[in-house]
Amino acid sequence: MKSINRFLKFVILFLIVQKGYSQDSDFHIYLSLGQSNMEGYAKIEPQDKVNVNPRFQVLAAVNCAETGREMGKWYTAVPPLCRCTTGLTPIDYFGRTMVSNLPEKIKVGVINVAVGGCKIELFDKNNFETYVAGSPDWLKNIVKEYDGNPYVRLVAMAKIAQQKGVIKGILLHQGESNTGDTLWPKKVKIVYDNLIKDLNLDPKKVPLLSGETVNEDQNGKCGSMNTIIAKLPQVIPNAYVISSKGCKAEPDFLHFNADGYRELGRRYAEKMLSLSGYALSNGKEPFIVQAPLGFDVADPNAKQGKIETVTYKSKTVGSVRKATVYTPPGFNKKKKYAVLYLLHGIGGDEKEWLNGGNPQVILDNLYAEGKIEPMIVVMPNGRAMKDDSASGNIMDPQKVKAFSVFEQDLLNDLIPFIEKKYPVLKDREHRAIAGLSMGGGQSLNFGLGNLDKFAWVGAFSTAPNTKLPQDLLPNPEEAKKKLKLLWISCGDKDWLIENSTRTHDYLSKNNVPHIYYIEPGVHDFKVWKNGLYMFSQFLFKPVDQSKFADYTVLGNPEKTNP
Repeated sequence: MKSINRFLKFVILFLIVQKGYSQDSDFHIYLSLGQSNMEGYAKIEPQDKVNVNPRFQVLAAVNCAETGREMGKWYTAVPPLCRCTTGLTPIDYFGRTMVSNLPEKIKVGVINVAVGGCKIELFDKNNFETYVAGSPDWLKNIVKEYDGNPYVRLVAMAKIAQQKGVIKGILLHQGESNTGDTLWPKKVKIVYDNLIKDLNLDPKKVPLLSGETVNEDQNGKCGSMNTIIAKLPQVIPNAYVISSKGCKAEPDFLHFNADGYRELGRRYAEKMLSLSGYALSNGKEPFIVQAPLGFDVADPNAKQGKIETVTYKSKTVGSVRKATVYTPPGFNKKKKYAVLYLLHGIGGDEKEWLNGGNPQVILDNLYAEGKIEPMIVVMPNGRAMKDDSASGNIMDPQKVKAFSVFEQDLLNDLIPFIEKKYPVLKDREHRAIAGLSMGGGQSLNFGLGNLDKFAWVGAFSTAPNTKLPQDLLPNPEEAKKKLKLLWISCGDKDWLIENSTRTHDYLSKNNVPHIYYIEPGVHDFKVWKNGLYMFSQFLFKPVDQSKFADYTVLGNPEKTNP
C-alpha cells in the first residue's frame, strides 16, 4: 500500500508540472507488458543502436543511471527500452516499423513494463501480492525495481503519457510461465479490463495485441501454449494474436534471438497499422487505406449532426413518401451544401443505414477530424411503390421492379424536394450517389445513366440489378470527361463479387478512371461502413486519379475468386 501511495503522489506531482501541456492526437502511445520476451532477452547489436527515428520515443519506467534516463521522462527509443540491463525486445522494431509507415506528423511512444519469468498473475492488481510472496528471490528483486507493483507502475506511467498523447493499443507478450493454463485468456482479460478502466479508455478503440511464444516450427519448448493464446479473441473481442511462425529462437528454445525479435516486432506493427487504417507504405507516402478502429463509435467530444425524417409528394408513385436526412454539425441555413444520396439494400428502407451502419456517427467523427467536406446526406426509400415497406416477400417481382422505378422518383420528385427544402448546391459537381447491394446497383445504374446529374458515384457490394457494363456505360469517353470519382468496393468473400468484377473489368478495358476497392469481408455492414468511410472523404474536393490504384486493401482478386 505504501508503494501505491508513493506512486500516486508522484503522478499527482508530475501532472501538476505538466499542466501547461496539451494532449497531442498525433502522439500515439502503446503500453507493453509481459515476461522475458517482452522485457528483452537477446543481446542488443550495433545495428539496433543506430538510425532510431526521434519520432519513436520511450517513456522510462525506471530510473537508470547507466543510460541517464529518469523515470517518467521521454527519450528517443534507443535500446534497452525496458530496464537498464535488459536486451532487445519486439517493441524496438514495432516502433521503428510504425514510424516508417505512418505520416511524418505522427509520433509513436512506448512504455515497457515487463518482468522475466513472471506469470500473468503478476499484473492482476487485486491478487499480485499473493503471487509475489510465493515467488523466488530473483523475481522479487525485479519487482522491487517497480517499487513492488509493476501494474501500478505501468498505470502511473500511462497517466503521464496521456498528458502528451493518446493511448492507441496494448501489446502483450506473456504465456511461457503459464503454459498449459487454460484459464490464461480469462486472466489476461482481467488485466486488460483493469487497464481500460483505470486509464479511462474505450475498449472498442484500444486493441490488445498478444504475441505467440516461440513457435513449434522453431522447436519452442512452450509452443503448445499458442493453442491457448489463440483463444484470446474469444474472450476479448478486440484482441489479436501475432504469429511467431518462422521467428528464430535462442538455443534455449524459450526466447527469440535478435532476428526473431525484429521480425516479431514488425508483425506487431503490421497488425497495428492495419487496425489504424494504414498499410505498409513500402517507401510511398503513407495514407489511410481503410477505416481505423473506432471510426463508427460515437466520440463524446465530437459535435453531432442532426437526423430527421421528411416526407415528400411523389408524382411518380402517386403517394407521399419518406426519406431520412442527415445535416452536418454546425448546419447553417444561410450556407449552401453539397448532397449525397445514400441508398439501401433489397431488404431495407430509409432507416436501414441508420439501423445497421450508424452513418451519422461515421460522418460526425470525420467532420471532427477535418477529413470531409460539409454535406447533406439523404437516405430515401429506394422501393418506389405505394406499399414501399420491406415486408412480405421482398423478392416479389413488383417489389424488385420498384427499385428501377425509383430512378424517376429520385430525379423528378426527391431531388427537387430536397433542393427546395434545404440550402443545397444544385449543380452536378455537388451531387453524389452511393449505395449498398441493391442500392449499389441503383447507384451505378442511375449515376452513370445520368452523368448530367451526378459527378460522384459509389457502389458498395453491388447486387445483380446492376446493368451489364456495355449497357451501364455505352459511352466511356463521356464518363472520362464528366466523372469526378467512380468508386466500386466489395468484400473478397462476397458471393456477389462478380457484379463488381465485371464492371471493373469493363472500366479498365476502356481506361475509365475508377477506384476498385477489395477488402476482407462478406456481404454485410462491416464492408459497407468501410465503403462509406472511405468514399465520403473523396467527395466534393479535388482528387488525384494517379493514386486510385493504391486505394485497396487486398488488391484485385483473381477472376476465379467468385
